[in-house]
Amino acid sequence: MRVVLLVLLAAATVAPASAGAPRRSGLAVWPARATLVAGSATTLRIANRTRSSVSVAVRALGLTLDLHGSPRLVRASAGTSLVSVRTAHVVVAPGAVGSVGVRVSAGRGLPPGDRPALVLLTARSAGGAGIGVRVRIGVPVEVRVPGLVRRRLVLGALRVRGRRLELAVRNSGNVTERLGRDSVVVEVWRGSRRLATLQPRPRDLFPRARGVVEYRVPKRIHGKARVRARVSVPTTGRRAFSVAL
Repeated sequence: MRVVLLVLLAAATVAPASAGAPRRSGLAVWPARATLVAGSATTLRIANRTRSSVSVAVRALGLTLDLHGSPRLVRASAGTSLVSVRTAHVVVAPGAVGSVGVRVSAGRGLPPGDRPALVLLTARSAGGAGIGVRVRIGVPVEVRVPGLVRRRLVLGALRVRGRRLELAVRNSGNVTERLGRDSVVVEVWRGSRRLATLQPRPRDLFPRARGVVEYRVPKRIHGKARVRARVSVPTTGRRAFSVAL
C-alpha cells in the first residue's frame, strides 16, 4: 500500500525561511521559496530526519493561484521553461542533508517582469509493514527578468459573502504583488463616521492575473454602509462601494 502526501508551499502563505534547517522531524526543504533573477542560481537543501534513506526526484513544473490565492500545481506556467535543476534525483541518508541546484536561464529577449514556476520534490521511503510513503513538496520559484518595473492594480466589484467582503482585483503590472496588511485596505463608513478599517487576508497576485482579496467584517457592524478601498500601489477602477452588511 502507498500513502501519498502533498505539501505545496504557497508563496502567499509561507513564512520567510531561516538561514538554517527547520527544527522538526520528517523531511524538511529550505528555502521554502526563492526569487531568482534571470541568469542566477540557488541551492535547495533537503534534511532527512527520518530513520531510513529517502529517494528524492526533482523536476520543474508550473504554479498558479486560484481566485482566492490558493496554490495549484500545473504542468507549466510562465517561468517553468526558464528553470532547470542540476540533478533529477538525489538520495538522502538518515540524519543527512542533501542538496539540489536550481538555475534560471538568462531569458534574453524576454520583456521584464516576474514569472512563476515551481520545483517539485517527490520523496519516497519504505515504511514499516510494507507501507510505502511518498511525499511531494513544492517550492515556488519566482523568475525575475530585470528591466522597467510596472505596478498597477485594477479594482473590480465588491461582494458581500456573509461576514466577509470579497474585492475583485486584477494585476495589470509585470511583477507579483504581495497583497498584505497595508496594500489594499478597505474602510467601512456610515455617513461621516468611519466604522472600521479592514486589512486583507494576505495573498499573492501574479502578473496579468485576476483574484479576490478577502476581508472579515466585525460582528458589531450591520446595515447599510459605504466601503472605500485604499491602495498603496498605483491603481485604476472603482474605489467606493455601497453595501448592506
